[in-house]
Amino acid sequence: MSCLGTHYRNEQPYAPIEFDFWKDDPASLIDRYQPAVVVCAAAVEYYDHDIPRESFTAAAERLVTACRDRRFIYVSSDAVFDGTMGQYPETARPTPVSEYGHRLAVFEKLVRSNCEEYCIVRPSYLYGFARGELDHRLARTRDKVQAGETVEYFTDMFKSPIVVTEAAAAISALIEESVTGIVHCGGPRTSVYEFHCEALAGLGFSTDTIVPTRIPDGMDVPRDSSLKTTRLLQTTGIRPTTVREALKQNLSE
Repeated sequence: MSCLGTHYRNEQPYAPIEFDFWKDDPASLIDRYQPAVVVCAAAVEYYDHDIPRESFTAAAERLVTACRDRRFIYVSSDAVFDGTMGQYPETARPTPVSEYGHRLAVFEKLVRSNCEEYCIVRPSYLYGFARGELDHRLARTRDKVQAGETVEYFTDMFKSPIVVTEAAAAISALIEESVTGIVHCGGPRTSVYEFHCEALAGLGFSTDTIVPTRIPDGMDVPRDSSLKTTRLLQTTGIRPTTVREALKQNLSE
């Protein structure tokens, strides 16, 4: 299957087509290239300025309407959940608490309402190397550890981390197998503290300055947005690698 990607600012060999999700008409791209499958992993917010939720909804609606007769893969996130339950199955009702989560939930609803053949993929805590660069979350921890600085992470906040290369492989497999519905894409339930310790160990750094702490009383954050990922294994055969081993493999490659 041949692939053709779009970019917003930085053209890449695999993404030569300039497209602004917020302003451009996707119907013209669909008419021109006639894709059988559309994969959307667009950010739901600009990184440099705010966009009203109404503008986001209009842009998302334009896209799903243009793609309603195509197979549509939407990459969402565990941020659609409030983190009060943990180990969320695909059947759990979205309960977003952040603006980011609300926008994801709106996009998901539009996909379900407009696209007959869709697959919503919900990753949790993506990490690893992309185009030779470590993700921002781990790069921050690495830089502080290298500088000898102390960095604190919560032992009572839980995610389901998955390395970006395995998430990409999972999405490819879901496309090839024509899987529909919702698929959660993540690894085992892991505390944020454990995640950073395992990641830095996998990268070959000491974890002595990574300090465990607990979520302060009154701090309103999703405490456990971990995901049940049984369907991922059933549909793709992918069993996510541990954080430490995944990063060791990234370095060796």
